[in-house]
Parts: sequence; C-alpha cells; structure tokens
Amino acid sequence: MQKIPLNRAKSGMKLGKAVAKEGGIVIMAEGMELTESLIARLENMKIERIVVQGNPLNFDGDGDTEFSKRLERLDHLFRHQEQDPWMCKIKKFLARYFQIKIAQMTPEPEEEEGEEQES
Repeated sequence: MQKIPLNRAKSGMKLGKAVAKEGGIVIMAEGMELTESLIARLENMKIERIVVQGNPLNFDGDGDTEFSKRLERLDHLFRHQEQDPWMCKIKKFLARYFQIKIAQMTPEPEEEEGEEQES
C-alpha cells in the first residue's frame, strides 16, 4: 500500500484503505476502484491524501520509495547511532523489513518450457 497525495491519484487505482471524513464517517470503502468523478468528489471534500493498493508511484525528487535504495542508505542514516543499542535494533529491524519488501516485489523466475515439474 502507498499513501499518496490526491492530486497524484489516477483512474483505475484501487483504495488500499477506506477514506473517512474527520468524524470517522466512511466516504469510500477499501478496494474501490477510482474514477475521475470519484477523485473530483474527494477533491471537493478537501481530502488531501489517500492510501492505494500497491506502490504505483515513484516520487522522484520527493524522496525515494524504492526499498533497495532505502536499504542502501541505512548505514548512512544510522552512522551516529552505533553506540546506542536501541537504535541498532531499529536499524536491524528496518533492514529486515526492507529485505522482505524487496523479496515481495521481485518477480519469481519462470520455469523454462522444457523443464518437468516434480510431483
């Protein structure tokens, strides 16, 4: 799932979370497919951000959302925290999280046509 600004929403995207007003009243249910008219309605209701399924946007210039690049930057980001055991645990947790996300996003290799499957 990815939280995106409403102005980046496109027709065909599916909501990853229900959209609710300030009072908690659900406006649109999780899983709804966005259309131009639904996006316009959300704009009229002053909704600024929505959560959509998958990671349809790569925010170039707005911060890198690619998990492999985030994993590469962990050492740099935690460079002043090497003596703090809690920060080391957080760094280790984030590294594992990013590795899992990378594995989930990596397509599995397809078997070659001539290869037989074992039963």
